[in-house]
Amino acid sequence: MFNIFKKIKNIIMKKEEIEQQLAEAIAVSQRLGAENKQLRQTNEELTSANRQLTEDFNSAVERVRYLADQLKMREAQQQATERFNDNDRNY
Repeated sequence: MFNIFKKIKNIIMKKEEIEQQLAEAIAVSQRLGAENKQLRQTNEELTSANRQLTEDFNSAVERVRYLADQLKMREAQQQATERFNDNDRNY
C-alpha cells in the first residue's frame, strides 16, 4: 500500500514538473513570438529605408552624370570659343 502512495506521489510530482516546464515553454514561445513580430516590423522599416536611400543615391548619380555632361559641353564650347578667338586674331 505504501508503494502505491509513493508511486502516486512521484507521478503527481512529475506531472507538476511537466506542467511547470510546459508553462515556461509557453512563456518563452510567446516572448519569441512578440520579438519575432517586432523584428519583422523593424526589417520592413529598414527595407523601406534602404529602398528610399537606393532611389536617392541613384537620383544623385544621375544628377552627377548630367552635371558632368553639362561641364563637358561647356568646356567644349569654351575651347571652341578660344580657338575661334585665336583664329580671329591671326587674320
